[in-house]
Amino acid sequence: MSTTWFIAKEYLKRLDVSFEERGKKTFTLYPVGKTETKEIEVFPGANWITLTTRLIDLSQLPAKKRRELCDKVLRVNAALAEVSFGIDRKDYLVIRNAIPVTGISYDAFSSIYEAHLNGIRFFQKKLLPQVVKE
Repeated sequence: MSTTWFIAKEYLKRLDVSFEERGKKTFTLYPVGKTETKEIEVFPGANWITLTTRLIDLSQLPAKKRRELCDKVLRVNAALAEVSFGIDRKDYLVIRNAIPVTGISYDAFSSIYEAHLNGIRFFQKKLLPQVVKE
């Protein structure tokens, strides 16, 4: 088990959020409040701790809506430094944030965690309504 894993676990405890350990490789957070998301995966790697959240299943989205969403997401990625959207292997739109392990601090970790939550809220309030509208 890596030192990064212990650091991530300690910082999650300090954030006072509900989480589960998943096979000594990842943590799953269940945020409460306005994010309306089921879980945030925290993966402590050798050089980075990543936070990933699946936002919407793209496999059922009509091609035109999918193109529009991808266009908007690319523009958001270019405009907002703290937000990084992408598409995962299961064809979900995801948001991901990464924290370098070198020089990590609780302040940096909590700041990235807040940026992740704000990115989820941004998606829910600004992007999702444009996708689901007819």
